Amino acid sequence: MGQAEPIVIPDRLNMATWFLDARLDEGRGDQIAVHYHPGADDEARDLSYAQLVRSSHQVTNLLRELGLRIEERVLLLLLDTPELVETYFGVLRAGGVAVPANTWLRSEDYAYYLEYARPRIVVVDAAVWPKLAPVIADAPHTDHVIVVARGDARAPEGTVDYHAAVARQPDEAVTEPTYRDDFATWLSSSGSTGKPKCVMHMHHDFVWNTVAYAQRTLGLTHRDVTLSAPKLFFGYALASNMLFPFSVGGRCVLTPHRLEPREYLELVERYGVTQLVTVPTNIAKLMEVSDADRFELGSLHSLVSAGEALPPRLYRDWKDRFGVEIYDGIGSAEMFHVYITNRPGDVKEGSLGRIVDGYRYRLINDDGNRVAPGEIGTLVIEGPSAGAGYWRMRDRSRETFWGDAVKGGDKFYVDEDGYFWYCGRGDDMLKCSGVYVSPLEVENCLLGHPAVHEAGVVGVRDAAGLEKAMAFVELSEGHARREGLEDEIVAYAREHIAAFKAPRVVVILDELPRTETGKIRRAALRELANTLPAPSADKGGA
Repeated sequence: MGQAEPIVIPDRLNMATWFLDARLDEGRGDQIAVHYHPGADDEARDLSYAQLVRSSHQVTNLLRELGLRIEERVLLLLLDTPELVETYFGVLRAGGVAVPANTWLRSEDYAYYLEYARPRIVVVDAAVWPKLAPVIADAPHTDHVIVVARGDARAPEGTVDYHAAVARQPDEAVTEPTYRDDFATWLSSSGSTGKPKCVMHMHHDFVWNTVAYAQRTLGLTHRDVTLSAPKLFFGYALASNMLFPFSVGGRCVLTPHRLEPREYLELVERYGVTQLVTVPTNIAKLMEVSDADRFELGSLHSLVSAGEALPPRLYRDWKDRFGVEIYDGIGSAEMFHVYITNRPGDVKEGSLGRIVDGYRYRLINDDGNRVAPGEIGTLVIEGPSAGAGYWRMRDRSRETFWGDAVKGGDKFYVDEDGYFWYCGRGDDMLKCSGVYVSPLEVENCLLGHPAVHEAGVVGVRDAAGLEKAMAFVELSEGHARREGLEDEIVAYAREHIAAFKAPRVVVILDELPRTETGKIRRAALRELANTLPAPSADKGGA
């Protein structure tokens, strides 16, 4: 197969122009860009490309009125609503840097972002405000907080009311003539301590991968309608359920709340969704919908899956039941998005597919040397969408970013036909529900329970073959095994860290296995975990 034409990125580039304004130039201004399907506290509505362009201009004017200057950061704590779309492009149009952050975190996590990312402005949904409010007064670098209120509610005192402030702005603004190498968005990548690392990405990175992966590899067109299980604060969804369809004049479906499995099928039917963006955990939940056959899913031509390994059995079960292809692949915040994937007309069950054209790779051993063909090695991926590094983390950046190459922790082998096979991670990080989870963060949380003296957390496969966290604990002096204690510890974790990070199962041991120096032997815990019954598969909403 010959190489595709090189992707040429103009020197002057602003993503707001490339992803939005260009649709108006193509005559698509009146076409729907967003189907907004809200919860009970808002009304469903459709937004056209022309509406999004006008409202993003208004947001730009508001941000400049509040003093935002080029290159300054705006922290986005927004649900999947039209306001997120307007604000994201409003920030970029102003020449600022958008920093989307997980809306499921806790107050102490937001305190970290406020100090680490140094946002000049924070835009927060009213539903997230109660978790930001306790820490915002101590924010050292933030001048303004803009709150997206709902219904007749007003923004809290001392903040800017989003809807009122945006409504009084003119709907035309000068788009900052940024360069391709100006910073546009910082994507969060989980760290070994549980604290996020911000990957600094330029306007160029998003456009290049959109062309290489979404347009040329997946073949998205203006007829496509996307829906995502992950939310837009993940770079995976930000691209797959907004940037990618916008780049070709397609549509996306946005929902601010977490969906139950049945709701995904209802939305596919209602809006004629053609591509569902998801993770294996969610696919397993969809398989549990007993009456899925009652929904009209004829519009759906594919699922895009990434974030965690897709078990071959789950792939077969889905394909046999629904007849819809799954394009499983892998990407990273460091490289912005997917760089290895299965694709239309080219799916190899169990594999992650082939490399996206334009990217290069090598597999290396622990000494940094290339491994022999067919052998397992650590992936070093190279391509034009690589981030510039981690903000304020020089040493970690030099470990991971080697020019346009990124050295991750994932291990693979490549078969004789060029298909990649995932073999696990080379560190202790877990990947639960498509999100990296630090065992250290979970362990530190569990130590706050009075009955827990010591804890060791490892990954284990559940009944559907998906990775979940399992915690082994030693009890504190004065505490003994009793009925329900394990469930109590799980509940404690869910109350004190984000629920998706909490262990699925807690196992009490008389003594944790340790090395001669006293360190917990995670390898021994993993071996023990594999001898225990697998946790039950996920139930309920995503």
